[in-house]
Amino acid sequence: MLVVAAFIAGIVTGRSTTPPTNTAAEVTDSAPAAPTVGSPATIAPSASVSPSAQASASTAAPRRTTAAPAGSNVSDKTNCASRPSRCGFPDETNTGVPRGVKLAVLNGNQEINKPGTVIDGKDIRGCVDIKAKNVTIRRSKISCKSFFVVASWTDRYSGGGARLEDVELDCLKTRGTGVGSYGLTVVRAEIRGCENGVDVDHSVTVRDSYIHSPFNNEEAHSDGMQFNSGSKILVDHNTIVIPDGTSAIISHPNGNADVTISRNLLAGGAYTLYCPRDSSRDFRVVDNRFSKSVAAKGGAFGPWTDCPKVAEVAGNVWDDDLTPVKVE
Repeated sequence: MLVVAAFIAGIVTGRSTTPPTNTAAEVTDSAPAAPTVGSPATIAPSASVSPSAQASASTAAPRRTTAAPAGSNVSDKTNCASRPSRCGFPDETNTGVPRGVKLAVLNGNQEINKPGTVIDGKDIRGCVDIKAKNVTIRRSKISCKSFFVVASWTDRYSGGGARLEDVELDCLKTRGTGVGSYGLTVVRAEIRGCENGVDVDHSVTVRDSYIHSPFNNEEAHSDGMQFNSGSKILVDHNTIVIPDGTSAIISHPNGNADVTISRNLLAGGAYTLYCPRDSSRDFRVVDNRFSKSVAAKGGAFGPWTDCPKVAEVAGNVWDDDLTPVKVE
């Protein structure tokens, strides 16, 4: 498996022979900077945003019929990575836009400046920049090649409260990021075609979501989720599969606080999970499944690194036989 780890000094291309380390450069390479927004359409708050002058014909979403279950990941089924929904995990059948929802097309980047805005049932062909609190995006598809598909940053507004549910985020196979980084709750999302699925700063919850099919090339180092030095982070009941790249989840090497990574199905990467190298406060890794569907060790070099140093590691098992993942 080609593992691209451009953040390692002296390794830019080719096949890595040394396990990548968790470095500050790795988790800050997508630090917020002003995206290219052009002349965005500002979406005003309403119960449901109606199509603007930019909107064209509606499209139907051939998606799921039921919500992703939120039950325990620990079941008697094995090899769940082959079809995650069979075991109650998220995949393309139970995330994203529900089946039958008609999507109105919005062309161009969208800038949200009014608190309480609700976007519902849209096919947005451009990036979304959140600059107001308590914004909701639901039952929508967003496709964008420029940096962040959905951006929510602390330097743009305060108050947080952004919520994305039943959405599809597509970076269109570019070095973009699906969503980040502040004040976000992401539920039942399908995120694909991105170098980084989710960029996490603080006050972020991601659950019941499916992150897969990342973009990767000789310059990229793809991660399902990457943490900045942040806090109040919950990653619960997701499926994250990264066939070629750095990790399913990579934490900041130090400075994370109040972090829980629980009940996820994880596969791929150099190491599938990078815990912090220091003893970050309140960092817990519990009841996750690690799959060997991508690599015999979960990741190219193993299921995780540095996890013995964190506050709690318990209940983590291999997906193929439910034996414990050893803390070494």
